Formats: sequence, structure tokens, C-alpha cells
Amino acid sequence: MVAKDRLQFLDALRGLAAVYVVLYHVQSMPAPALPVAAAWLPAVHMGATGVALFFVISAFSLCYTMPRHQASGRPLLSFYLHRFLRIAPLFYVLLMFSLFRDGRGDHAGHSWGEIAANLSFTFNLFPGWEAGIVWASWAVGVEMLFYAIFPALYVLVGKARSAWALLIGLLALVALAWMGVLGPRLQASLGDYGWLRHAPVFAMGLVGFHAFTALARLPAPRARRWAQGLNLAGVLLLLLAASSAAWAAAGPWQWQLSGLGYLCLLLGFSQCPPRWLVNRFSAWLGTVSYSLYLGHPIVIAVLGPVFARVLAVQGGSVGYLLCAAVTLLVVLPLAALGHRFVEAPMIRLGKRLMSPATPVRSAVAGGQAEGGAR
Repeated sequence: MVAKDRLQFLDALRGLAAVYVVLYHVQSMPAPALPVAAAWLPAVHMGATGVALFFVISAFSLCYTMPRHQASGRPLLSFYLHRFLRIAPLFYVLLMFSLFRDGRGDHAGHSWGEIAANLSFTFNLFPGWEAGIVWASWAVGVEMLFYAIFPALYVLVGKARSAWALLIGLLALVALAWMGVLGPRLQASLGDYGWLRHAPVFAMGLVGFHAFTALARLPAPRARRWAQGLNLAGVLLLLLAASSAAWAAAGPWQWQLSGLGYLCLLLGFSQCPPRWLVNRFSAWLGTVSYSLYLGHPIVIAVLGPVFARVLAVQGGSVGYLLCAAVTLLVVLPLAALGHRFVEAPMIRLGKRLMSPATPVRSAVAGGQAEGGAR
């Protein structure tokens, strides 16, 4: 059951983002990729942008929960301890599995330097190691870099105007790097796993927090009208991102447009959530989304022979949907176990370690923190 002091729409969006990434990888990870009708392919490939939604949610959630860390009396220790215990334990479990997997047979394994970079979550800073040893962990590496600077960012963007200035400045930096003005190193950081590609999307979440606060102050009917417009704008922006055939040559701009679309949906869902998307089940998906995200590539790889049998009986888009259904039926229970036995105990440990210095529960932060930024 989702706790009452959580933002249900945020959990739901997080869960839907994780499922969307899974649906994309079910199609794209196997070699060859699973066949899908041409009309469906853009929507399936947009599943990759589910990670952009993660970044928007992450920045929003960190802003939402920061008052609780400030109320602890030791804000930096509270923030970094909770973030580490939220992200690292499951990552380290899967890192050990991945090292065992990659060190067997003819595989050369990984150098001690690469292992150290993964243990310290700095692997995104090293060319050739950006993807991470754990499959799909590149996003965790980028996220941890954002965590490292977030307390300073929170002070710098305390007002909406400052958050907008940061976002516009980062978009300008992306444009200059894309044009090659700032040299090859920054241009390389616009690659799929590069920090600069994702920094503006993270900043959109900072802007979103201030916009959410402003929406919450409006009279309910007016806020609802704004939310309906934002939901429509979000859908249109995502359709534009999905439908353009020219994005392959457009560098990082599809990613930024997708982030903007997801920002609009986040704000719209906060005041006018469609119940078929925001409900107890989608909120539960958000609760297990971290285990779902990190664990699903392994499940897809293991299910490869099952996919082959399914496609031998039923090919095309129907075969893809059957493979996706099988994947979700396997990975969701495993994600629930990962959350229960790895994530949740470490979350509770973080709360216990900080509880002596937490005399007041922040009315703003509530309990959203540990479902938050990932």
C-alpha cells in the first residue's frame, strides 16, 4: 500500500517510466531486435526517453524532500547518507553478479580501475566506461553525479527565476557544445551516457518544483484548468519527439524535447491525474521501479530462448507484445523481492541512523524522499 504522505502521481510516473524502458529494451536488446510494425516503432523507441522522465522526477523529488534533511540538524550528512543507502546497496548486489558474469569463459572481465570507478559511481567520467558494468546503470552514474552537487544547486536555485536561468544556461551550453564551439570533450559529453546531455533535463525538474509550488497556491478550479493544458502540451511535445524522422541527425534535442514534455505531464498530473494512469497499481510500480529498472536487462537476456520460441509461433507485433508480457510477469515479482529484501531494509537503516537528530518531521517533505530520485 502506498503511504499517505507520498505523492501518488510522482510514484505513478516513476513506475510508468520504468515499465516504458522495459518495453523498449524487450524490443531493442535481443539480436536481432524483435519485429514491430513500422507504425508502432516510434512509440516503442520513445521508451528510451523514460530515463529522461526519471531525471525530471529525480530533481523534483530532491527539492521536495530537502526540507526534511534541513530539519535533521545535519542536512548534508542526512542527504548524502539517505541517497547512498537508497541507491548503492542494490547496485552493489548487481555489480557483484555482473563481475561474476563477465569474468567467466572467454570474457576478459574488468580492470581494477573500472571496478573502482563503478564502486565510487564515477564511471561516467571515464571515456569507455560510461555505460557501467551493471547493464543500464549508466543512468545511475549520471544520477549520482547530480546528487553530488545537488545541495549546492538547491541553494542556488531557491527561487523560480534562478531555476529558469540555470535551465536556459544549460540549454545554451548544449547548443554550443553541439556546434563544436567548446571543444571535443564537451561535445563528447552530449553522447547517450554523457552528463551534459542530461543536465538540462535534470534542471527541468528543478523548474518543475517551483511551478508545482505555484500551481498548489492557485484556487482549485484554476489549477485544474492549468493542469489540463499542461497535460495536453505534454502529450503534443512527446508526439512531436516521437514522430520526427529527422531526430537521428538532431543530436541531443529529441532528449530535451522529451524532457520538456515529461515536465508538462508531471505538473499536469499533480493537479489533474488521469486515474487510468495514476492509481494504486502504478504507484506500486513506482515503489519497485529502481529494482525493476536495474534488474530487467538481466531478465531479458535470460528470456532470450523463450522469446525465440514465442516468435516461432507468433511473429510480428503480436509476438513482441507476448514477449513483453512474459518479461513483465517475470521481472515484476523479482523487482518486488529486490525492493523488500535489499532496498527497504537499507532505507529503514538510513532513517534509524538519522533519527536521533530528526526532532521534527518536515510538513513539506513528508515521506516521499526514499521513493524519490532515481
